[in-house]
Amino acid sequence: MEPRLIQQQSQKLVLSPQIRQYLKLLQLPLAQLQQEIDIELSANPLLDEKPSSEAPDDNAASQNKPEEGMDRPTEELQLGETYNGYRNVDENYHEDFGDYDISRQDPKELQKQKSFQESLITKPEGLYDFLLWQIRFLELGEMQKKIAHEIIGNINEAGYLKATTEEIAQACSCEPKEIENVLAIIQDLDPPGIAARNLQEALLIQLKKKGSETKLAVQIVSEHFTLLEKRDLKQMAKILTVDLGVIKKAVDMIAHCEPRPGRTFYLEEPIAVTPDATVSHSENPKEPYKIDIHVEYLPELRINPYYRRLLRDKKTDAKTKAYLRDKMLSATNFMRALGLRKSTIREITEALVEVQADFFSKGFSHLKPLRLKDIADKIGMHESTVSRALQGKYISTPQGVIPYKSFFSSKLETRDGETESQKSIMEKIKRLIEKENPKDPLSDQDILKRLTAEGIMIARRTVAKYRELLKILPSHMRRAR
Repeated sequence: MEPRLIQQQSQKLVLSPQIRQYLKLLQLPLAQLQQEIDIELSANPLLDEKPSSEAPDDNAASQNKPEEGMDRPTEELQLGETYNGYRNVDENYHEDFGDYDISRQDPKELQKQKSFQESLITKPEGLYDFLLWQIRFLELGEMQKKIAHEIIGNINEAGYLKATTEEIAQACSCEPKEIENVLAIIQDLDPPGIAARNLQEALLIQLKKKGSETKLAVQIVSEHFTLLEKRDLKQMAKILTVDLGVIKKAVDMIAHCEPRPGRTFYLEEPIAVTPDATVSHSENPKEPYKIDIHVEYLPELRINPYYRRLLRDKKTDAKTKAYLRDKMLSATNFMRALGLRKSTIREITEALVEVQADFFSKGFSHLKPLRLKDIADKIGMHESTVSRALQGKYISTPQGVIPYKSFFSSKLETRDGETESQKSIMEKIKRLIEKENPKDPLSDQDILKRLTAEGIMIARRTVAKYRELLKILPSHMRRAR
């Protein structure tokens, strides 16, 4: 072995900074894109947000006039083009705007505002903190406190204890009997049912806290849990020699218990989804659907006129001009990447509307089998670019707001040699179950026979798999007894 120089030829793909920026913005949904624009606005002094109060005038009209290197609207620009037109971008905006700079505010005043805003932010109390707070009021020895902390640390978000008594005893170097004693104390805390090891124990803890009126309900959960799962009330009434009406009241009491005791501390907040595009019906018979790409939620960007004047000023030194030119190019590239992102999403949406036209008019049961590669080939893009463009994005359709990914699914062949999408078959299974007789629900075999009659050739285990994906119980648990 010795150090030496070797000349070697190789080929590799090198992405330009402009393409990297475009791909980065392409994969961001609207909410994150707004944050990215805010970051760019704060980092680049030449990039500015157009005031919404500005009314369109002659200057605005002249600003839309094509300039050198900008022969088409921004949203139609393609990668690889030169950026020679950046010197004249936004030249006709109001010259007086941009003299004010937020960085000129007193730093002490800014810090005061920041401290005040941070003081308003409070972290919601979690289940772990709530249980620790209750333990402080209990008279526990040092070992018991250690065991209590270990138990609480092994409670999941649903409120169940996920570690065994033996595992906790090993971690605390004590006997399992001591763990059981402390566990009984913790299970007596709020919320009711906390630290249970399974659903049956969680229900029992909650029922016992309600007093003697739950005696029958406790007996049903502890001795006849399997019948309870099957909702076989008649069999329970027969075994317990109790009137069916009394059994129904006890079961109703059980139904009002919380199956996940810790849920109140981890309630999922509803997520407001902002669609990137909307497809709606059009009055034009030649184009039945109208496509809108949403950019109204985004600030309209421009080049700050103050720094434009500074760049053109002959008194500005060379070092400052070099810095301004660099920031000017960066700002222009960012604006063009935003335009190209909009253009790409529009192309993909148009292709989806063309391929899945039946879905927009008839619903999910008419979704056709579709792959990312099919759309990529149709619009002349790489499959990975299409995947980036659809990542985490939603579209508003006549069938509701759905993820872009919903349009893609694998295909299954029918008896006639045609193809059916996986999602359309799942939709048919869902509709069959919705229309079934509650007293005589459809088994997986019954569903299979009905799908086979429609020419859909799949296995019974596939029907069961799709039913589970739809989170639908098997027939014996759906039966109304």
